[in-house]
Amino acid sequence: MRPVALLCLLALAAGCASDPAPKPAATPTSLAQLKPAKLNLVRVAFCDLVPTKAVTAAVGPSSTPQEWGNGERPPGAAAGDVGHEVGCAWTVGPRLARAWVFARPVSAAFGRQVVAQAQHRKACTATAADDFGSPGLRQVCLGSGTTRARRAGLFGDTWLTCEVAGPEKPSAVSRRADAWCVAVATTLNKTG
Repeated sequence: MRPVALLCLLALAAGCASDPAPKPAATPTSLAQLKPAKLNLVRVAFCDLVPTKAVTAAVGPSSTPQEWGNGERPPGAAAGDVGHEVGCAWTVGPRLARAWVFARPVSAAFGRQVVAQAQHRKACTATAADDFGSPGLRQVCLGSGTTRARRAGLFGDTWLTCEVAGPEKPSAVSRRADAWCVAVATTLNKTG
């Protein structure tokens, strides 16, 4: 190798080694900090992308999620039911955390229809809430010793639904759901 070429390679290597590593983009830590209109969510398999810390906060230490894709049966669905989404579920004891995105782009009219339908489910309260997508909803359902809190919303043309369930009081489950949903939305955001 010529001395000039060797010097150039050494200079480039030294320059690369001294460049500071790029800082990761700041992610919201609460629902109040989330800016849904600025997020552009991807519709991809994402179970491996969700931070372990977020899963642990939602359900406790967990290992492997149950995954499903477009055309597959989601966990807990009746035989023959086919999902039209990409999703993941983590279960630890009585606690559950799930999230899914519709596999196809959806419109705001479709989102408003989903919100309206959610407001008529038995044993559930649902309200329109544009702090998690637009349109968006917040839903809390009470069952036999279990509370399920769900957030869903339209981010651009991607519909994201996420939920947690557990034996705690509705306010505690709702707080876990809000943090979980922020983590999932941030994970799926490609605007970084």
